[in-house]
Amino acid sequence: MFQSLLLILLLIALFWAVAKFKKKPPAEARKLLLRSGIGALVIVLIMMAITGRMHWLFALIGALLPFTRGILGIGMQLLPFWLKRRQETQGSGQSQQQSQQGATRTDMSVKEAMDILGIKGEITSGEITSATVNDAHRRLIQKVHPDRGGNDYLAAKINHARDTLLKVIS
Repeated sequence: MFQSLLLILLLIALFWAVAKFKKKPPAEARKLLLRSGIGALVIVLIMMAITGRMHWLFALIGALLPFTRGILGIGMQLLPFWLKRRQETQGSGQSQQQSQQGATRTDMSVKEAMDILGIKGEITSGEITSATVNDAHRRLIQKVHPDRGGNDYLAAKINHARDTLLKVIS
């Protein structure tokens, strides 16, 4: 009996909606059709969740569907501000790296480069070769490389010391 009454009410609502739909201009009719379709979908999802035929999370997701258009609209309005902020933070990060590199790329003396790499001896007498420099560099860079939890500054200093000594040797 209850199901029959519900079916009759549903048919009356359907005829009323069709009559109202026919009187609307095409643009408004499209909006009305979209809204009523989404509303019907939400009602069906809620009814399925109430009767236990669907998990309540799916009903919640379905109930949030009408709000996605508004959320996307707000997101599209905020997108330029987010992109601008992202560029500013990336730009400041690059300038900070460049300033660090600029600080490490100052002229380094041969003695300082040898001290950094832990090399003893004299370059002029031929005791220090490029192989010696490369071995010392490899040994140190494995300990302080940023990929292994080390420091960018120290790695840059070690690289600069190697470059300085290799220029003098060759």
